[in-house]
Amino acid sequence: MAFGRNRNTEPPLDVVDWRDVGRFVIGFVEREQGPGTKRPVLGDHAVRVPRRDGQRRINPPCAFLAGRSGVSAIYEDRERQRLLCTIDRSEEEAEGERRHPVRDAEDREIGVIRRIPSSKKLLRHTWRIEQPGHPEIVGRNKWAAISPQDAALRAVGKVVEGLLDSAFSGGDPDGGDGRAARDRTLLWVADGAEVMQSVGSGFSSIKAGWLDRRLAFAMAVLGDR
Repeated sequence: MAFGRNRNTEPPLDVVDWRDVGRFVIGFVEREQGPGTKRPVLGDHAVRVPRRDGQRRINPPCAFLAGRSGVSAIYEDRERQRLLCTIDRSEEEAEGERRHPVRDAEDREIGVIRRIPSSKKLLRHTWRIEQPGHPEIVGRNKWAAISPQDAALRAVGKVVEGLLDSAFSGGDPDGGDGRAARDRTLLWVADGAEVMQSVGSGFSSIKAGWLDRRLAFAMAVLGDR
């Protein structure tokens, strides 16, 4: 579903195998603005893998998004014929918790994403990912997990990194509406080991090879709302 206003004459990027993905974003931008280009090239709403092609950033897709009644669906192909997984849109349960079962193409449950409200009004909700055969994965605010001194140093580093990134990408590090720059960073931990980092639905970096990528995609589709 490319948009005509881009007037793109370049062929669509090849689809990347979702099983090998380590870093990904959710979005429409296929080729980002770069030297000699006036605007980004848009494509399907997809899970995309940020890469560089010379001096230009590209985001080849690895899975494609679509909606169905009561669920969100992720497909392996542009035509949306090969279902990868579905995400149930859970109703609010006891004490405000929400559960989102994730199912494969055969409708078998491969895991559950849980949104748990905070018991303190000034704190935000937390997330849990349950993957059978593995310890529970807990999403924590990254800055709350380190000392105030380290947080200050890292914040300075992020500002510098953001300025450099903006100089390359035209001011929008995620190539979308800038929401990723405003969302909080979550550090995902299981048994004390880092499994993944995510920034809202803007960017995710997977650290543990055993994490089912479909659960990571599902979490990004839900977003840290």
